[in-house]
Amino acid sequence: MKYLKRSLVIAAAVFALPLLYSCSDDDDGISGEEVKNDFHLAFASGSEANSATIVQGVSDLSSGIISSQKGHELESARTARIFASADGSTIYSLNYTEGTIEKLSYLGGDLYTRVGRIDASVPLGVKSLRFTKLNEELASLHYVRATPLYDSETGEVYQKHSVIASIGILDLETMTLLEGYNKEIEVELGEELSALGYYISRIDAPVVSGSKLYYGAAVSKWNASSGKAEATDRTFTLVVDYPSLTNATAISTTAVKGATNGYRTPTQHVNEAGEILQLVSGNEEVHIVKIKDGQYLSSFDYDLSNLLGKAVASNGWFYAGNGIGYIPYEDLSKDKIQIGVNPDGEPSYSAMWKLARMDFNKGTVVDLNVPDNLWLTQYQSSVVRDGIFYIALSPVGSNGNIYMFDVDSESPDGTLGAGITGTGADQYYIGIY
Repeated sequence: MKYLKRSLVIAAAVFALPLLYSCSDDDDGISGEEVKNDFHLAFASGSEANSATIVQGVSDLSSGIISSQKGHELESARTARIFASADGSTIYSLNYTEGTIEKLSYLGGDLYTRVGRIDASVPLGVKSLRFTKLNEELASLHYVRATPLYDSETGEVYQKHSVIASIGILDLETMTLLEGYNKEIEVELGEELSALGYYISRIDAPVVSGSKLYYGAAVSKWNASSGKAEATDRTFTLVVDYPSLTNATAISTTAVKGATNGYRTPTQHVNEAGEILQLVSGNEEVHIVKIKDGQYLSSFDYDLSNLLGKAVASNGWFYAGNGIGYIPYEDLSKDKIQIGVNPDGEPSYSAMWKLARMDFNKGTVVDLNVPDNLWLTQYQSSVVRDGIFYIALSPVGSNGNIYMFDVDSESPDGTLGAGITGTGADQYYIGIY
């Protein structure tokens, strides 16, 4: 791929910037008028440790051809995690495994100029932190680590896991952390659950509801006999007082089993009533559950696996409003094929991914007609605009299309929009922003 030469200049120049602040205008020498209301389309090259992430603006997704050969290369030691402002004039991108977030003003097409940057790895004590835009003003930077603890006398009797979270709230205007960020937040699961070996190993996809921040969580159960982690038989969510970032506790349910943190697709959304709709994936099942007033609501369980009549997995979903959601899912009834390699260079395998429309009001699902052989493990973002759900779909390394679905329609068929090109092995689209 022929990435723009100026992106290489950007990648080299950022290391000369101050640790916590970088707000000099046009520091890459690009100038122009800020453009609003375009879409941003992101493309990744390489699913292994070293990868590139390319972004470009598009004013119309309904027709034409969008080429993966053009765009602005973001800072990305691994695939970048991207968010956009509501008006599309600004994007924010986490350089995952480095802990830096850059803020770019959009000038149209493939022209982006960096207007801010923060290296959050030092104040939060970790490079592999994660990043989620909470609203138009603020974002969450977060990470959790768990360590098994043994008795002090013999060092052999397991006590529990120490679970420590690092969380900071980023001011998106100034690209600085608000006061109160903390890299040593002790997470309390409760004596009983901790003694049984439960611990949180990853957090992500936070949402704000009331005076609390809710983080999806990956949870394991420690087997003291083998000294290894086992699959959990519960589901957890990390809850932190907001904006103080104090009183880190967990809520839990045994009604469903699995992880709630997802991967790069959002797992949690706040509905019109202020309730949290949360994805739980595990044991070849996917559920959408509800958190209300800080507790799991036992009367609500949208069982996607049962509705589709097959084993499935998912990393997240998109809320279109008024009880309608769209979920990329892995069809585990299909054979798995090698899709790429993992960060350790080992082959990675996946069954084909599909897309479904969920109606929580009716308790129904529509399996949408999309291409076979999709791989949406790393898909990050889709957009709802003027009642249309937009998603970029193409098999890895192949051409595809923008698909447009009428949110109010129960038809399995969408409208084909612009063509999108994919020109090489291990290259794929990761989102519309």
